[in-house]
Amino acid sequence: MKNLIFVCLLFFLTNAFAQSLPDISYREYGYKKQVKKVEQIYYSFDGENVEKVEQLIRIFNTDGNVESYENQSFLDKSWAKSKSAYKQGRLHKQVWTHSNPYLNRTYTYVYDKQSRISEEKIRFKDGSKSHIKFRYKDSLLTEIEADIDGTQSVTERYYSAKNKLYKEIHRQKVPNEADIVTNYFYLENIEILSYVEPKSYFYATAYLIDAMGHHFGEIKFKLIEDSTAQNKLLKGILRFDKEAPNDNLPFDLQAYSDQTLQAYKKNPKELKPYRMVLYLRDENNNIYAEAEVDLQARKIAGIGFFKTEFADGTTTGTTDFRHKKLHIFEAMLEQTKLP
Repeated sequence: MKNLIFVCLLFFLTNAFAQSLPDISYREYGYKKQVKKVEQIYYSFDGENVEKVEQLIRIFNTDGNVESYENQSFLDKSWAKSKSAYKQGRLHKQVWTHSNPYLNRTYTYVYDKQSRISEEKIRFKDGSKSHIKFRYKDSLLTEIEADIDGTQSVTERYYSAKNKLYKEIHRQKVPNEADIVTNYFYLENIEILSYVEPKSYFYATAYLIDAMGHHFGEIKFKLIEDSTAQNKLLKGILRFDKEAPNDNLPFDLQAYSDQTLQAYKKNPKELKPYRMVLYLRDENNNIYAEAEVDLQARKIAGIGFFKTEFADGTTTGTTDFRHKKLHIFEAMLEQTKLP
């Protein structure tokens, strides 16, 4: 039951220092229609006892870009807030404040001649500075160089002939030691695999996809090192690296996910699931509820409910706890038939 709480409370920390371009537009949050406000409330429960855990609120401006963000814990009263300022329609500054003042910081953005973000400058409360630089080739982001609180890293991004992202190589500098090199692999713009060179910390994600092609959940696995499953995965990575650049992969995201789940069911001792999330979507494919699964107990540990207000005045979802949705999630979990 603590998994959902832990994931939610760390959101603003992990997201704030993510080494990627900031999500600005409602489209980058997965919406097709312009959004005015998104409110999320997460609940944990034990039997019939339901407890609010956390509230998240995003407000978008009239251009459809994020204007503010709030994260409030109901457990320990910790909170985080951000305000975004725009100039000529471009993100200029984000100011973050926290219940822990040590985490207060300000982001400012530099743009190149093509109006793309070329640098994110970070200034902390104590006056220290960090930065993330973004480099492009043609219209594609190809390199991210970061120096955050003294930790230096470079991420190289690789694209196929059809400009589809298929791999990232992240190199983190370690003083007086070899770089820590992590490889990430992508299919249909979603991360599917990662490992640390030469052969450790293998992780795989299987996506649950319905008959309409909608993503309704995901299961993250850790592979046991020096196992049969890991050796097969290494062979698969070699093939992926060969075929992906030319868009010649013989499988799509759904087929990959089905194969990963089959491998898990055949080798449950070699693939260890460590996180599972399920989603409910409305008729327009907008998520209005998500559930965190307790994989040890094989039951729903907590649920987040979403209320989305669109710029045209329509709304979808509610932040009120709905027992009926809990029962739907329980049925979905049962249908996955996890070992």
